[in-house]
Amino acid sequence: MTNVAFTANYVTQAELRRAYDRLGHSSKTPAWSATLLIRDSLTMAWACPVLAPPEDREEQHVPHHWHIISEAGELDWPPLKPEADIWPALLEREPVPTGERAERAAAMLGVSVEQMHRDALRRHYLSDAHLIGLKRNKSDVNFDPIVRDWDATARELAAFIDSHRPPRLTTEQRVMVQGVRLAELEAEMERTKASLGHLMRNAARDQGEKLRRGFKSDLWRWSGVSRPTVDAWLADGGCCEGAVPTEDGIPPHSNAHNAP
Repeated sequence: MTNVAFTANYVTQAELRRAYDRLGHSSKTPAWSATLLIRDSLTMAWACPVLAPPEDREEQHVPHHWHIISEAGELDWPPLKPEADIWPALLEREPVPTGERAERAAAMLGVSVEQMHRDALRRHYLSDAHLIGLKRNKSDVNFDPIVRDWDATARELAAFIDSHRPPRLTTEQRVMVQGVRLAELEAEMERTKASLGHLMRNAARDQGEKLRRGFKSDLWRWSGVSRPTVDAWLADGGCCEGAVPTEDGIPPHSNAHNAP
């Protein structure tokens, strides 16, 4: 299946992702194929992930960037739905205002309150998505699915995928992909270790004032880590966790007073 990824979670990308998921489209793709990357402007590129520089991973928490292999064209902005479908939904969301203030504003414009309201909704929701045949800047278009047919754009994406074979990754690009995968696995392993240590300390505190006989042996047997590692993790609560008992009871100089 062709892997589709988005550079961010801008409204255009979020709505297209939801529509494409609803479509349930899939296509067979050979292993080691490029990913179809979709930007917020709905331009596309064939790409593969590559590890971000260490400073980006540590300071900005960006695990990887995208290595662009080739550009792949662009999708059109989603078309407007038929107005017969748009207006009932719009007026249900934003009913015609009532009251003297609305009546005064409409009188100043020389129109009815309903017409004034419809004109305001049209300006906000139904702006033209194109200018002289070109796509308008995304900030000039309202992409709310109440007025835009994102399912049509999802079908356009599916048709593109069906008619274009993704580039096969070179050996260097495969190294990039596996480097990202290894970093993800190592990060997941560190999170699992931290969780396991926290659970061990909770289990030790549940023992009460003193650990039962064989408790630590059970921990290293259940967890698959060594006895010294169990000892280290039990002692590694820091100042933000309650005291952990030992076989001899809670240490007299514990950090129990710092427990939450």
